[in-house]
Amino acid sequence: MNRTTELAEFLDIALRGRIESVPDLAEVTGGSMDSTEKKVARLEEFGFLSLADGVITYRRPDATIADVTQRILAGVTHDLESGIARTQGVLELLPKLIQAWEHGDADVHGLPVDVMHGPFAAPDMYKIQASRSKPVASYACMPDTVPLYTVLAEKKPVSYWKENGGPNHDIRLIVSTADANTDLCRNQLTDEIEAGSQVRMHPNPPSFFWILDHKTVGIPFTWGEAWPSSVMAVQSPTFASIMTWIYHRVWEESVPVLGHGHSWENPWDPILKLMNAGLTMESASISLGLTPRTGRRRVADAMRHYGVSSQFSLGAAWNAARDH
Repeated sequence: MNRTTELAEFLDIALRGRIESVPDLAEVTGGSMDSTEKKVARLEEFGFLSLADGVITYRRPDATIADVTQRILAGVTHDLESGIARTQGVLELLPKLIQAWEHGDADVHGLPVDVMHGPFAAPDMYKIQASRSKPVASYACMPDTVPLYTVLAEKKPVSYWKENGGPNHDIRLIVSTADANTDLCRNQLTDEIEAGSQVRMHPNPPSFFWILDHKTVGIPFTWGEAWPSSVMAVQSPTFASIMTWIYHRVWEESVPVLGHGHSWENPWDPILKLMNAGLTMESASISLGLTPRTGRRRVADAMRHYGVSSQFSLGAAWNAARDH
């Protein structure tokens, strides 16, 4: 058992019992006073609880998880993928800790939480939350579109997100680059775009999740799942704020998807367009709001795609492909 898992299980017990002293916590968990004091100190450092005059008080886990995630990401803003990867273990703790919080005392500082299981838990949970109050802002990250779009393909053309949204909506959708270039996804995304949704594609979306009106977050029980079968909706503006921050960072690294009336772009097309116009790779990256590292990665992906070994050859191959 790693330290994070051990600490999470320790906190789970503490939250469920709302245990107020270190000696009582040591007795319940079966640990020594020394090890219990160290774990309490570590949890206090993270912000999950506080110890004053021998009395332990607990903080709602959604707020603490948001703070911890923000601290991690603040230190690695130059490398989004690395930052989100480091938050994965923290985000995975949230569903279990929220359940422990509710079990400990459902009448104090209640946190509105809904849970759903099943093969279509992901879209069904979204639909339930949206039905309660038609959202004006809806941000969704959906790495795997196949399950939902296979069902929608059997119906008349319709925008899933607009159908569940309010008027004058701000609907954004991030899909994987691989999905965006399949006929199934392209057909549905065309309907979404024509309905006013903004759609972008990313080579490796971090996880399925969505945010409604900057106050409710839908996340899988296991962060990182592309199409989860267990989903939790948490109504917490604090947690929604940090998840919106993550969403915007992924959005900035994504490439706009255009409808059938336009040429569909590969992830490297925008930067190659600017480089073709005379900008350096670094300048083109900055112009697109990308880090130089991301820009270099996209150019490298393009070189592998076209089977060339230099930027000069890449420019020739890319222009030739666009002429056909």
